[in-house]
Amino acid sequence: MIGDPAGHSLSPAIHRAGYALNRLDWSYDAYTVHPEDLAEFVTQRAADPQWAGLSVTAPHKEAILAFGEPDEPTLLVGGGNTIVFGEQARIHNTDVPGFVGAWRAHSLATPRSAAVLGNGATARSIVLALAGLGARELTVLARRPERAAPLLDLAGMLGLAAEVRLLGDSLERVDLVASTIPADAAAPHAEALSAAAGTVFDVVYDPWPTPLTAAAQREGLAVLNGLDLLAGQAVDQFFLLTGHRVTFEQCRSAAGRELKARAAL
Repeated sequence: MIGDPAGHSLSPAIHRAGYALNRLDWSYDAYTVHPEDLAEFVTQRAADPQWAGLSVTAPHKEAILAFGEPDEPTLLVGGGNTIVFGEQARIHNTDVPGFVGAWRAHSLATPRSAAVLGNGATARSIVLALAGLGARELTVLARRPERAAPLLDLAGMLGLAAEVRLLGDSLERVDLVASTIPADAAAPHAEALSAAAGTVFDVVYDPWPTPLTAAAQREGLAVLNGLDLLAGQAVDQFFLLTGHRVTFEQCRSAAGRELKARAAL
């Protein structure tokens, strides 16, 4: 797993648990790779037959597209989180099916309308996932609305009726409020956002709860967090890298155990 930084990642705990469940003698580690070192790191591992591939997190999700053939969801999102080595390296974005899997694991109703905070790769993945779940209306809440044009273009391609508003503007009732921005950036708007939401997703999982999800819990709303997305995306990622299966529940449990173990230190 590569990122900058990478030491905080729970992905090693998830994948190692998957190896144990499938009796695989594999190893999985987190590597902090600076952007200027990305090309050398990836090309060296791609040439080594002992490496099956890499999990990829910020800030490399966009840059990784230069090192293989992206699938269609990855191209639509403009970023990938998995590269599978081989004669032709292939790049995938499992955040998209991961969010769908997390949503369904919680047995939530089809979200017809949503408000998304942020406009980066995670926000784009969620919009693509929401279109697959059956959403029809999207509001992008941005701190800099002028930067939301690519997300609006993606929504239009997917058949969503979309608009952008300044974060802090009034919001009509929506089935989902999804935050992909830092917890402190969403905090001043937590009460108003929760009051307009049917379900709340916050990509943050540590520290927990965030101001947004705490407000949602006070409203009695269903809440998803970054652990749900992390577990959901790991299901497909694990299969792509190993050819073996793990479940959402197994991945979510492994991530939760690791987070609790760290908190106890």
